[in-house]
Amino acid sequence: MAISRARATGRRESGAFAPMPCSVLSHPNFCSLSAKSVKLLVDMMEQLRFKKGGPVNNGDICIAWKLMEKRGWKSKQTLRNALNELLRYRFVTVTRQGGRNKCSLYAIAWWSIDECKGKLDVKSTRTPNSDWKNSPAPNVPAKQS
Repeated sequence: MAISRARATGRRESGAFAPMPCSVLSHPNFCSLSAKSVKLLVDMMEQLRFKKGGPVNNGDICIAWKLMEKRGWKSKQTLRNALNELLRYRFVTVTRQGGRNKCSLYAIAWWSIDECKGKLDVKSTRTPNSDWKNSPAPNVPAKQS
């Protein structure tokens, strides 16, 4: 089996990747996000796993403090503010409200929500939600668990 030139010369990275559509990157709502919110969105996208052209675990994204602290977050309040901004602009959706001994789970808005073995409070969807294209929602603080 032949090895491609890019792989043979070490120019190609292996492993998972997180695609982000240009329609999202160039949208005015995305351009309005703070740097911390963009970082949180990238950190959340890192948890997505893809198979056959789409994610298989969208809706099962966790931003518990123990995970986010390892990704370089220094303040729970900054994390909470970034999450509130992503929720306000509807780039993420709450799929399970956390509580005692359960963390909140989230989905990335431009991908459909997956089944996730029945652990979500919402039903899986066949098509993605396009609310992120609309004007931002009023400020609604999100619970962090």
